[in-house]
Amino acid sequence: MSVTINLLASKSIFHRASICTFLESLQGIASTVVKGNFHEGELSTDMKATQESIDRLQAMTISIKKAEMRKHSVNDFVPILPVGDSGATLRFMLPLVGALGVGAKFVMDESLYRRPIMALVNTLKENGCSVTLDDEKRVINIRGKLNPGEYRLKGNVSSQFVSGLMMALPILEDESTLIIEKPVISKSYIDMTLSILQDFGISIAKKHESHEIVSYTIMGNQIYRGPGEYKIEGDWSSASFWLIAEKLTGKPLFLQGINTNSIQGDSKVRDFIKQMDEEGDVTIDCTDTPDLVPNLAVLALSRKNKTRFSGIDVLANKESDRIKGIEEIISAVGGKFEYEDGDIIIEGGIEDKAEGEFIYIMTQDHRMVMMAALVSLITKSPVIIDGWESISKSYPSFFKDLKDAEMDGKVGLA
Repeated sequence: MSVTINLLASKSIFHRASICTFLESLQGIASTVVKGNFHEGELSTDMKATQESIDRLQAMTISIKKAEMRKHSVNDFVPILPVGDSGATLRFMLPLVGALGVGAKFVMDESLYRRPIMALVNTLKENGCSVTLDDEKRVINIRGKLNPGEYRLKGNVSSQFVSGLMMALPILEDESTLIIEKPVISKSYIDMTLSILQDFGISIAKKHESHEIVSYTIMGNQIYRGPGEYKIEGDWSSASFWLIAEKLTGKPLFLQGINTNSIQGDSKVRDFIKQMDEEGDVTIDCTDTPDLVPNLAVLALSRKNKTRFSGIDVLANKESDRIKGIEEIISAVGGKFEYEDGDIIIEGGIEDKAEGEFIYIMTQDHRMVMMAALVSLITKSPVIIDGWESISKSYPSFFKDLKDAEMDGKVGLA
């Protein structure tokens, strides 16, 4: 008999759809209602960061309108946006604030402040905004207003820079061109952004593509107008855990809320699992789906041969250095890990600890917490996870679901 896992709403879609409904509300029309499955009505911490930022911007725009009516200075209204550890919130809201021309102060956790942002900051500065960083307080201040024109980004740093500009530039007064230098990583997330923008009536046309660049034409003065109700499908990044857990244990699971024709790139995990069923050494190209690598790395341990993961350099600049984190977990269970020419190579097989010993894994990265839980399904020793609370970033009901699936028997929380 299968166990039902009621998947939470996709975090990636939530960020984008929520921003679109906010921009829709600024048109003075009833905004689209975003719906989805949330853990007891509670958002993950990343979702909360985006929602809180939107709420504060919404309140500020109302204050600005009142100030203009009373002939007060609008410069007095500079909201503080606490983005916490959410890279998506920061990278989406920063260009949006610039496009609105309202200014804001972004306050964040140390782990997020260390992650790449300067490529986006420099692009905003080149196009009309003043952006300053306060290293001591971990604050980014933005003032001024973006101008329509040419925006250029390298595509191998973060697809979120591209998505943020794609959501912001349509509300400028005139046409802009967005040029992305190849190679482009996590392209599936850019495609997701384009799809959701289309759902809200925003048109972005591919202008040119060559071996070196891809460029888009983004018309100005576009109006966000959604479908009235926007239902967010289940999260494929989370689903990848359960599909691999099912493969490792042979225990049948039913994933409720999943969309088999999803706009989420991580739905490709099904193809990767099939590919890893093949005999011999295999290579998995994760250029567009780097978040899948930690979970797939555990599946690689269950194979007889070597699995090479390519297109994974971006993992070094996630919530943690995930390349190092994967190596530490693989080593903790006696697996064989190599980092060669920018690829991860994992050879199948583990070495169990002596009876009475346990595996201790310390991390503050939600994806690595899930990887550690997967490891517990293939080892005889208990796995102690120190820092398990970080799972609230994306999947607050994870350990409840793990218990309901009766897969928590060898997991300890420190």
